[in-house]
Amino acid sequence: MRKNKKVSKKMSVVANRSAQIGSVMLAVFLTVLVNLLANSSCAQMMKSIGEKERELARLGDEYARESEKWEEMKSPANLEAALLRHGLAMSYNREDQIVRMKANGKPYEGQISIAKIQNRKAGRQVAQTGTRRR
Repeated sequence: MRKNKKVSKKMSVVANRSAQIGSVMLAVFLTVLVNLLANSSCAQMMKSIGEKERELARLGDEYARESEKWEEMKSPANLEAALLRHGLAMSYNREDQIVRMKANGKPYEGQISIAKIQNRKAGRQVAQTGTRRR
């Protein structure tokens, strides 16, 4: 029996060139396809960003209008008019009714209103101890 000889098949020059041209064309096609997809997604993102910017501008304008309304409502004349409109008989507090507080939640010492509150508490305690002794 004969040994099988490996036969080397040489590709022709035309087949070799066409394979090279085909691979180059495939690479160009894939590059163009990736570029088109990237442009499409960029266009969608730009559209979305434009919508968000318009929404932000609209909300900024709305905030400015509402802030202006609030500042107008806080004026003393408008506050009094609103109280009268709702039938509330209120007036501004007197100086001895104001308690100024520290950041830790405790009042500043030496205020007239604090002294009055402490005197009322002491009076209530005396009144309560007097009524309990029956």
